[in-house]
Amino acid sequence: MGAMLTGVAAGTVALILLAAFAGHLLHPRTLPAALTAHRTVPGPLVWPAAIAVGALEGVLGAVTGYALLAGRPRALALGATGSTLLFAAYALYGLYVLRTRPSVPCGCAADDTPMSGWVAGRAAALALASVTASAGAGSAVASHGVQVAIVGLSSTAFAALLWSLPPAMSDPERSTAT
Repeated sequence: MGAMLTGVAAGTVALILLAAFAGHLLHPRTLPAALTAHRTVPGPLVWPAAIAVGALEGVLGAVTGYALLAGRPRALALGATGSTLLFAAYALYGLYVLRTRPSVPCGCAADDTPMSGWVAGRAAALALASVTASAGAGSAVASHGVQVAIVGLSSTAFAALLWSLPPAMSDPERSTAT
């Protein structure tokens, strides 16, 4: 059971990071526009910061996913630890932006999902999933047979749910009323 839990955590983290990376590639102006609205990054550094964030998500997602699929516990621990730090930073950043600029887009999707507690909460949940994956990296790569199918399907389901959570919980009528 522990192997499946850590495998699902690692798979979910990898899929979310790879989806975010793909989103940045498909919609390259979304994150820079959000960073500009957040007013946390100096103007000349907005594009380099957005590129660095997207690349980091891609690398961590690829390392975590590859390590899980290839049975590499050390690489999984490394990728998951990096993901923990990234998602913890996202959670703290989200809370900061939410307190200072409550009506700005989060920059985490192709649409204009507003920064909300759901965005920060999702990042915190993914940080916890990353900790779980890192702590149980040895058992996560030990899945065999039907466990691999369960881990794959569960990871996909959790990633889809977590990915769609902030947009699903946003209330466009409320944000236009303020």
